[in-house]
Amino acid sequence: MSAVIEGRNAVTEALRSGARLTRVLVARGVKPHPALEEIRARCAEAGIPLAEVPRAELDRRSERGAHQGVLAEVAPFEYAELADIVAATSGRPAALVVCLDHVTDPGNLGAAIRSVEVVGGAGVVIPRDRAAAVTPVTHKASAGATAHLPIAQVTNLPRALDELKAAGFWVVGADASARAMLWEAPIEGRIAIVAGAEGSGLSRLVRERCDLLVGLPVRGRVDSLNVAQAVTVLAYEWLRRSGTS
Repeated sequence: MSAVIEGRNAVTEALRSGARLTRVLVARGVKPHPALEEIRARCAEAGIPLAEVPRAELDRRSERGAHQGVLAEVAPFEYAELADIVAATSGRPAALVVCLDHVTDPGNLGAAIRSVEVVGGAGVVIPRDRAAAVTPVTHKASAGATAHLPIAQVTNLPRALDELKAAGFWVVGADASARAMLWEAPIEGRIAIVAGAEGSGLSRLVRERCDLLVGLPVRGRVDSLNVAQAVTVLAYEWLRRSGTS
């Protein structure tokens, strides 16, 4: 069975970006909506087959039950090369790459990708093993950002950090036990933010590659944000420091 993107916004963004869709399925009898009309028009323009099917078919194919009456079948996701992400930042005094150290929840991956794309980041780097890959859940959680942001899947994350450092990136690791707080840290310019899996945090080899560890101040009873929320805070602080224009 093909992988799918579900939800009106995610499918619309995929069509706008020229993502490789093989077929779009719309629930039979779904109420008219501008997003659905755009989906129909873009499918016709791009020559992508669109079929009306019983809602039960979409319910069966949906991973989260939030398809909003539309699913798109997609070809396997094409990952970017880390070298291409680095090359795209050449000559830029400010650039952001976010690396996720064995984050296993595809929803958190998608939410993090969304935040990085929104602030104008250059890309996301994830390990190939023992980590979430880009799945339909990721597409949905990213609200279509997976269609716009390069995502590299690497065999060795510490080595990838070495490559980023060689390209002039300062590697900043998010760590709840860090002495330096985010507001005090030099997080402008060419920055690679590294966030670890919830619970285990950064792995030893990744931690050793970090130029600096930073934490987020906490005043409430819950001691931390989840990884996607933390990435959002870090990414926006980078944006604030590096300029919003």
